[in-house]
Formats: sequence, structure tokens, C-alpha cells
Amino acid sequence: MGLGFMPSVRSGAHYDLAKFVVNRLKKANLLLKGKSERHYEHTIISHLQASPKLRKNLITQIGEGEVDKIVNANLFGFNHRPDTTIGNDGTAIEIKVIKSGHSIRDILGQAVVYRIYYRFVILVFVDNIPDRQIVEKCCDKYSQENSLLHGLAKSHKIYSVVGPCGQSKNIAFFS
Repeated sequence: MGLGFMPSVRSGAHYDLAKFVVNRLKKANLLLKGKSERHYEHTIISHLQASPKLRKNLITQIGEGEVDKIVNANLFGFNHRPDTTIGNDGTAIEIKVIKSGHSIRDILGQAVVYRIYYRFVILVFVDNIPDRQIVEKCCDKYSQENSLLHGLAKSHKIYSVVGPCGQSKNIAFFS
């Protein structure tokens, strides 16, 4: 791959786990009021850990006594660390509460960095804009935002979950 991304294929155990996580995150409750990004991380990681299939493969930064540590992605001399991973080089998961355009730039940049070191990346966009414009734009299949997230999923194996659309209902971009 011309961008220096880690090689990956849309089959096998790593892909199956990434697909399982995206489907599980579509049903995660992101409709929480006035919570911090750290609170969302705990909520989402707890939601994922509730699955016996995922529990043994998740590496988090929040659990006590974690044996495995998340592998840093080093780029341009700086270390970057996703919020949680599935295995040491399988899937990086980044959770971001979107409050401004800066948050969007951050999460998209993080996706590129993590994709260099991980087979797959899953981004969780928590729309915290009062009128939920992020969710609205992503739901519009003719919008640039929808096209971008579909393109990242299809071409670069960077998958996205955007929400909340409602109680335990989110949009997923996966191919």
C-alpha cells in the first residue's frame, strides 16, 4: 500500500473481530448528557468488554492490572496511543467527543497514524454539537462526510461509528 499502512486483508480473525466490534458499537449507548471524553471511553470499553468474545482480546488503558500494554504508534518522532486495541497490531479504536472542527481534524489524523501500525482502525465519533450536525451530515448518503467515511472504510480499512442517532443507535461505516 502506497501510504505505508500495515498490510491487512478483509478476511481472517483480525477482520472478523473488527467487524464484530463495529456491529457491537452500532448498539452502544452514546446518548449521554454532559459527560467527558474519559466517561465515554469507559462506557464504550465496558460495552465491548461485556462480550466474552472481545474481553480476552481487548487491551485497554483503563483496567487495573493490565498485563499487555497498548503499542505506541511512532510517527515523526512522536508517540501516539489509541484509546483501546484488539491485540497488539490488530485493530486500534479511537473515541472522540466532537465539539468543534478541531476534534474532527484530530480524530482523522489519529486514524492515519494508527493505520500505519494496526491492520484496522475504528473511529467512534460522539456528536456533542447541540443540533447533532455531525450525525445529520453522516446520515445523508449524498454528503461529503458520508462519502469520506465510506471511502476511508473501503480504501483504507478505517471504519467509523457515528452517534448518537438515538438510544443505543449509531451509524456505522464498514466494508
